[in-house]
Amino acid sequence: MKHIARTLFLVPMGLCLGASAQISIDAADMPSAGDTVRFRTTTTISDMADTGPAHLWDFSNLVPGGEGADTMVTVGSTPFLYQFFFNNALLYPQHKADFAMRGTSIGIQGFSLSDLFDYYKSNSAGYRNVGFGANLNGLPTSVQRDPVDWIYRFPLNYGDTDSSASHFQVSVPTLGFYGQDQFRRNEVDGWGTLILPADTFQVLRVKSRIARTDTIYINQFGFGFSIPEPETVEYKWLAQGMDEPVLQVTSVGGINTVVRFFYQPDDITTGIASVQPSETVRAWPNPVNSVLHLEGSVEGPLDIISADGRVLRTIPGSSLVARTIDVSDLPPGLYTLRSKADGAAVCVVVAR
Repeated sequence: MKHIARTLFLVPMGLCLGASAQISIDAADMPSAGDTVRFRTTTTISDMADTGPAHLWDFSNLVPGGEGADTMVTVGSTPFLYQFFFNNALLYPQHKADFAMRGTSIGIQGFSLSDLFDYYKSNSAGYRNVGFGANLNGLPTSVQRDPVDWIYRFPLNYGDTDSSASHFQVSVPTLGFYGQDQFRRNEVDGWGTLILPADTFQVLRVKSRIARTDTIYINQFGFGFSIPEPETVEYKWLAQGMDEPVLQVTSVGGINTVVRFFYQPDDITTGIASVQPSETVRAWPNPVNSVLHLEGSVEGPLDIISADGRVLRTIPGSSLVARTIDVSDLPPGLYTLRSKADGAAVCVVVAR
């Protein structure tokens, strides 16, 4: 099982500069069987239009609400009759799944899909939902998405756009059939720093617009009808190695209905030592608004370096173990404080 832990703010210089650059997302950043991702839900938030390159999203004021977890299980551990399309690489190579995860039950007058598992496939081409298994009015069934739903195509970089159409259909005994057509449009519309109540991440933001139409056919009457659903828009902030979005806001019909974010405060530390103890430095508060406090032995002057590598200011050296730095003139963003003498460095987030 993958255990996801985060370390905040104080990092060695190489990691600090790497964190300030645009990231790329690929299959290594997606979940696999045995992983568990913990999250919290909260009340709705607005201003989803706030995005762009080298951006700072400050959601540090989110109030953790309900707690949940997604657990990815092996295909073979799901009910046997669910596995028909998803555990046979010879007959159904496009639907051979890597893992499964519990999904949301579906209920429409006359039938229900319960105890549902969604099946996923992830490789260098992308991450997709290939179908699901469920109890259909109490009978186990296996349902393909054909074509499959491409959630992401890899590698994922800022400015990328793509789209995919998917479909599934399931026969309902004595009733007819139920089907759904879906069209997904993805746009990577931002990259930068995301601040959450208990962590800070370098992220890509993906905006997904999803149009779905449900179709029901009734054998008894010999006709069917289609019901377009309100448009769903998913805003997802993706970080490397975190399996699922570290923040996701889902809007249905223009109203934010679901907000969930990564929250694992037990794994958080406020800093790690530099390679040599004499170079250890602590900075607080972090994120900072106007005045930053430094404590520790730092040789020589300190450069304040922006996320794009520019030296914005040089602070004269000091023999004091504790001192303060005014950062009120710095715009919100991620900065590095680096010693010109020995390279000791800290990462600091300015947020207002």
